[in-house]
Amino acid sequence: MLGCEWRYDMIQAEDLQEGIELCRQNVDRLLEDASILYESGSYGHAQALAILAMEEYAKKIVLVAQKTHPRRFDEKIGRAFGDHDFKLQLALDMLIKEFPGAPSGEEVARIVMDTARKLSSLKQVSLYVDYDSNLGWFDPNKADYKNIAAVQIVYTKELVQRVDSWLERI
Repeated sequence: MLGCEWRYDMIQAEDLQEGIELCRQNVDRLLEDASILYESGSYGHAQALAILAMEEYAKKIVLVAQKTHPRRFDEKIGRAFGDHDFKLQLALDMLIKEFPGAPSGEEVARIVMDTARKLSSLKQVSLYVDYDSNLGWFDPNKADYKNIAAVQIVYTKELVQRVDSWLERI
């Protein structure tokens, strides 16, 4: 990222709260920007920012876990800063757990992993013009993204609200 090897597992306990707050501020800003882009008709970019907000929120969750249970999540801390699919899996997993009677088990874990990969791909397609020989051109500025972007923004806001409510109780 900045041209040097970072050791995220070495974040000092007293610095974790600042990171948690910075992540939350960034999530709020990403969602605000996604809403602005959505309202201006930039649906693909709005969707990409909402997915980025999910990733950033997952990073916050890992930092909270590290603060609450020091040393227990060292391996996940590094992944929370660099592995986008991991962050999306974590965010989706947290969202599912907030719904009463939500299914669990290996099948759900597989679906979460698959959905995270799809969201990661969708994020890329939402940002760049691309071409597929079978499907043709992808244009992030097409109105086709309108409904998908709206749902992504709503679900990400719901994730933040529900999980923050849960985090306040621990």
